[in-house]
Amino acid sequence: MKTTFKFLGGLIILISLGSCEKDVIESGDAELSSADIKGVQNFNNGMINSYSNEVVLQWNELLSQSIDDLMPLPAESKIYAMVTLAMHDALNNVVPKYETYTLDNLEVDATGISKKNIHSIADAAVSQAARDMMVQLFPASAAAADAQLNSILAGIEDSDLKIRGINIGKNAAAAMLEKRANDFPLRFETYIGGTAPGEYQVNYMPFMLANPPIWPANAAYAPNMGELTPFGIISGDQFRDEGLYPLNSSEYVADYNEVKSLGCTNCPMRTDEQTEIGAFWIESNASSMNRLARILIEERKLDGWEAARLIGLVEMAVIDAYIASFEGKAYYKFWRPVSAIRAGDFDGVDATVGDLTWTSSFFTPPTAEFPSTHAYAGGSAAAVFKSYFNSDHINLNLTSPYYLPGVERHLTSFSQMSYETAISRIYIGYHFRHAIEVGERQGKELGNYVFQNNLRELKKIL
Repeated sequence: MKTTFKFLGGLIILISLGSCEKDVIESGDAELSSADIKGVQNFNNGMINSYSNEVVLQWNELLSQSIDDLMPLPAESKIYAMVTLAMHDALNNVVPKYETYTLDNLEVDATGISKKNIHSIADAAVSQAARDMMVQLFPASAAAADAQLNSILAGIEDSDLKIRGINIGKNAAAAMLEKRANDFPLRFETYIGGTAPGEYQVNYMPFMLANPPIWPANAAYAPNMGELTPFGIISGDQFRDEGLYPLNSSEYVADYNEVKSLGCTNCPMRTDEQTEIGAFWIESNASSMNRLARILIEERKLDGWEAARLIGLVEMAVIDAYIASFEGKAYYKFWRPVSAIRAGDFDGVDATVGDLTWTSSFFTPPTAEFPSTHAYAGGSAAAVFKSYFNSDHINLNLTSPYYLPGVERHLTSFSQMSYETAISRIYIGYHFRHAIEVGERQGKELGNYVFQNNLRELKKIL
């Protein structure tokens, strides 16, 4: 008798094809009667729990090695999301446990899959999906991705299950690419900017002047990213709820003076720890959160399905945080601290003392200021982690290999991670406090929404 899974309205229904005296489901070494189990999920878990996280983590590590620190952060975050979600979808078209992002699993044929052979089909599926996505989205990774795929497939005995797994992986990648086919490219766009106090001004962006032609003059990076179709939320403006401080307000003046004294190159008032926090968290959120997820997956011994879901949710929250924060940047078009401080004597506010030579401790990126994308993304990832593990508590050391190799930050909570990610942007001179506070808060709202509405565990009935 052939067993398939049927989904309807979020419910998973077991359907038996053919007739027999007693409905029997093969699970590992044992045969279970459908009358003896409480739900189809028992059948799923019997196999899924036996599938390790090894191959899922191998591909996430290769993804990091291939793309980290090689492109603007928004582009990197989108690749992370698309690759990891395709891997998740591939596994859940082998045996369904969670909702998928794009590849339909309304009818999944689980014939012949057991505890003994689940690695054959699942390893092939997740590997093919990851490889196909990496090659399409970042062709420079093709050699490494092909080598890893060939190595993993060579270790799987030839069988119909292996072929099925390869086809599932190809379908997962194709479905992802089709779903996002109408996305516009993220790139530099000519951007004149404003001239009035408070308006984003490209002529004060030394980042571009220091890095031609990679960062062209008179341009902003992906200024329309907020219009990109989100992955797990409804719209880019879904969480926008608070605007800017007026330039003549006491709140803005306080923020101005804070970043002026703590965010500049070699600021004497910035402590050694503040300097470390600033540099430690400067890397891409997609990269640092992927690394944190891998540590937690190994520490808490998640199976492969759980690992793929966790990483998929985290990266979905991060890319949507980029989309939402860029929507706010385009809406408010607020100037960066480097612009504000250099124009401080000409902004019409007596309390803001200017400095024409002021520079941020790292070159300021060519995007508008409010809200902080980094704070937004850190908050969104923290919310997903906290919801996934139903706890804020962690106890681990995290490294930052790209800017402070060998340095570790000890984390005791996801809230600490979120706070440090946000506050770091003051210490490197990128943002005012208001931008990071609003970004972090809205990011947590976004992360909670993503977790509650995406990749949920499938309900079941008999």
